Amino acid sequence: MQLIFSEPVDWRDLQNKVCLLLSQSDFESEIEKIVSTPRGEVEIDVFAMDPRSIDKITYVVECKNWCVPVNQSVIHAFTTVMSETGSNIGYIVSKAGFQNGAVRYTNHTNIKLFSFTELQNHYYKSWMINYFAPQLENYVERCNLYVEPCNCARDIALANLNEANKNIYRSLVDKYGSFIVTLEMMAVSINYLMKVKSDADYTSINWDKFFEECEKIELHFKGLALSELLIQLRDVLNCITIQFDKLFNEDIFV
Repeated sequence: MQLIFSEPVDWRDLQNKVCLLLSQSDFESEIEKIVSTPRGEVEIDVFAMDPRSIDKITYVVECKNWCVPVNQSVIHAFTTVMSETGSNIGYIVSKAGFQNGAVRYTNHTNIKLFSFTELQNHYYKSWMINYFAPQLENYVERCNLYVEPCNCARDIALANLNEANKNIYRSLVDKYGSFIVTLEMMAVSINYLMKVKSDADYTSINWDKFFEECEKIELHFKGLALSELLIQLRDVLNCITIQFDKLFNEDIFV
């Protein structure tokens, strides 16, 4: 499975990326939230709430960018924080994993232990549906209008171009058309087909094949985390759209 974020560089980066992952997965989340407890105020690394749940389920997340596995005493303290803040679910995200005693202690509790990679895998489908696909569809939408099979505004404007510009248009379609349509179909399938009742998982993309297609038009994306890939796709699609726009000297889709 393709990772969403690159490896955190320090504890603050881990905290920020955990918060961003939850936010982009459609949670309301914030870092370093101050919460009142019977023993006074405590600071939560990442606090999140699921606005879709009837009872507004809350999550507290502790991020440990330590070089040693988290021990059982950390779990004890975290359990107290969860109880006193009235949180429903707790996550501990550890760079170096967990000692056996810590793992045993969380059995049959509402505390879950993750590496950052495991947390990304846990929210992969939600992130793809709630963030990746909508963003990608937004980036590719206007570019796709130039290459889709049927578009009256495009066809009328194309007919008015001189032959030299028509040839440039055809060259751009030959070079980028398949790439653009692939991105459009990727976004649409996740955005809409995942929202109907189906056993198929339309977030399961053959990334190796996709990166091979990108290489054919000299786009070298392999090795990027998906959040970084999305930024690169935004910039590339904007550049391609500008090339089409220049041929028509106006926004023909207004």
